[in-house]
Amino acid sequence: MKCVKDTKEFQFHNTVVALGKFDGLHLGHQALLKEVLQYKKNGFTSVIFTFDVSPRMFFQKENKFILSKEERRKQLEKWEIDYMIEYPFTKETASLSPEEFLKQVLVKQLGAKVIVVGEDFRFGYQRSGSVTTLQEYEEKYGYQVKVIEKQMLREKEISSTLIRDSIEEGNMELAKELLGGYYSFHGEVVHGNHLGSTLLNMPTANMIPSKDKIIPAYGVYVARVSIQDEVYYGITNVGSKPTVEQDEAVGIETFLFDFNKDIYGESITVELLHHVRREQKFQSLEELKEQMHKDANFGKNYINSCFS
Repeated sequence: MKCVKDTKEFQFHNTVVALGKFDGLHLGHQALLKEVLQYKKNGFTSVIFTFDVSPRMFFQKENKFILSKEERRKQLEKWEIDYMIEYPFTKETASLSPEEFLKQVLVKQLGAKVIVVGEDFRFGYQRSGSVTTLQEYEEKYGYQVKVIEKQMLREKEISSTLIRDSIEEGNMELAKELLGGYYSFHGEVVHGNHLGSTLLNMPTANMIPSKDKIIPAYGVYVARVSIQDEVYYGITNVGSKPTVEQDEAVGIETFLFDFNKDIYGESITVELLHHVRREQKFQSLEELKEQMHKDANFGKNYINSCFS
């Protein structure tokens, strides 16, 4: 997959285009991707079109995402889509009427012959365009609209909002069902305060989460970690480590079971499988150490029961 970003200058022909935010690539988004790939088999160039910044974040200046941009690109690469376009969202873009956006971007630049969207898709100035708008211009601009119905899970619509809520509550099992995979963090292992290796005898891999990514409920989680195509298990603390840290900076700190390699500077993916307990402040490092060993034992038992 090739990613087109930081530019409005591109030209494509004979494409099938899926439009959306694709935050999380949940089961609803995956339904769109599957439809796009069906048309790709018939000779169309497959394209995912999204904005580099969500309109909501652009206007409100604050929003959190299920996937960072890098994580979204990494996951989309698995789908064998030809192109992903992260179109710059600017005041000029926001001012385009639905028909102007259709004509200038989708038809002239993207050469869209098939447009794939969810049934609640909105676009154009003040979100005034809808699926009905797309259908009204089909004949005029020579494309076909394919509308994908909302995906359901136990009579609830699968949505980014529902997923965000489950993550923020620490309900990793529900988040996995909605996403079609575990909620995760991807990033570089950085140096921490080294208390894990020196005083607690439990060395940890530390990551700093992306500022625009949703942080789950602070606490300890059973985790699965991918390092250079190898998979390991452990326990991860998400939060500010109130027992040993003075500031409130959020970190992702993982103790890997039966692991003693130096991975500083490596890129790893940490999947959160199960919420063990909430973050708490202990009266001493000894109390913290004792609890961490209990957490590790719980994690090993969980892995043995669920993944053996």
